[in-house]
Amino acid sequence: MPVNPPAEYYKAEMKYAQAKGREEKIAALEEMISLLPRHHGSENAHAQLKSRLAKLKKEGEKKGATKAGIQKEGDAQVCLLGYTNSGKSRLLAAITDAKPEIAPYEYTTVKPEIGMMDWKGVKIQIIEIPSTFQPAYVAIARTAELVVLVIKNGKEERMLQEMLADKFIRTRTITVNPREEPAQNAKERIWKALGRIVVYTKKTNTPMSLPKGATVRAAAKTIHKDFVENFRFARIGRKGMTKQVGLDYTLDDGDVIEIYA
Repeated sequence: MPVNPPAEYYKAEMKYAQAKGREEKIAALEEMISLLPRHHGSENAHAQLKSRLAKLKKEGEKKGATKAGIQKEGDAQVCLLGYTNSGKSRLLAAITDAKPEIAPYEYTTVKPEIGMMDWKGVKIQIIEIPSTFQPAYVAIARTAELVVLVIKNGKEERMLQEMLADKFIRTRTITVNPREEPAQNAKERIWKALGRIVVYTKKTNTPMSLPKGATVRAAAKTIHKDFVENFRFARIGRKGMTKQVGLDYTLDDGDVIEIYA
């Protein structure tokens, strides 16, 4: 079966051929993939394009991290993105241990500022991206779990969403206006948007960050690799009640787990 791509596909293919940098190549490839028809005859073409895209992204992550000098730390990585004087530095200082320079003049932040946000014992890495939007810094948003759009008004939100779309960055976003929203509320929304829960071990009260819907099996693997193989049962403490459960039991935020192996 012939592939029969539309005319727009060939335009995207030309963009890819003429692209001068990795970001342009990634954007063109993602456009090509979105435009290529999906049927049995196009499976190989899709696979080749996706393989090429994955290779470019992997190279970009390594080089981007080196250029930006940022290593992922904590249980998740979140980027703060916004225009100058939007309140990014104030928000970073309010929700993390960072102490960025805060000044009334524009472009105070010239390199990424990093802080760790504590949520019930779980550590989240928060990175403030400079408003100069250098490609190497904006690329961090591609691999982050969440992008927080820090805005003063709706126009800024639209412009930031357009910028992310132009760069084919599809990371989940939420919007925060520091002038109208208390920092603690923003902190809670960031955690909820990450789609994770906190579970504690009974003996040490150590917090674990797990995806929503995670089971006892996932917690057991996180605690120790041998716990699943030698698992007998687990006891879950929830809202003052204790229950004996198996590996496939779904955990909830705030659960206390004790595994018997």
